[in-house]
Amino acid sequence: MKYVLLLIFCALVFLVCFLVDRLLQKLFPKHELEKSKSVVRPPQKSATFGVLLLVIPLMALLFWMPEGGDALLTVCCVGAMIMGAFLLYTYFSVAIYYGENSFLYKTLRGGKKEYRYADIRGQRSLMTRGGINTILFVGEDELNLYSAMQNLNPFLKTAFFRWCEAKHIDPDSVENNPRMFTWFPDPDEAKPSGDGITAP
Repeated sequence: MKYVLLLIFCALVFLVCFLVDRLLQKLFPKHELEKSKSVVRPPQKSATFGVLLLVIPLMALLFWMPEGGDALLTVCCVGAMIMGAFLLYTYFSVAIYYGENSFLYKTLRGGKKEYRYADIRGQRSLMTRGGINTILFVGEDELNLYSAMQNLNPFLKTAFFRWCEAKHIDPDSVENNPRMFTWFPDPDEAKPSGDGITAP
């Protein structure tokens, strides 16, 4: 009986998620760039841990809960499920969709803003224990990125060559370090200049 209840519960969750997704698509149509297959997302392990933190505590509540209940186990399971839901929400909420001339940055709070590659002012990277944190300066905004994000380097490479093309800068005249996820000069340094343009 418990297995049947689990299957029914999972089916209801997927049905609710599907209906909510359809409703949101109707209320908030997708930006043109969101249809692009070129996208930067948080690490894949965030989604994996999110699913595990949702499924395992649920199974614990359904199958391993002692008779009469256990307050501590219940609190721990609910806390783990909330954390798992947050990880999944972060994974699907934070993203960068990029195209030929611009990119769309989606924040955790659900905000969206489109930037043009020509508005990039520079980049600053810092090595940490968890990897490389890099700040992309675009217009008056600062976009905080980190090396564990999926497809980050391909995005920065595309942005760099489009930026060079828009600024009429020779890519070879710019000192960068792709291994450090650093493609653009520091905004406080003098901007490079050049005559030639090469395609990516």
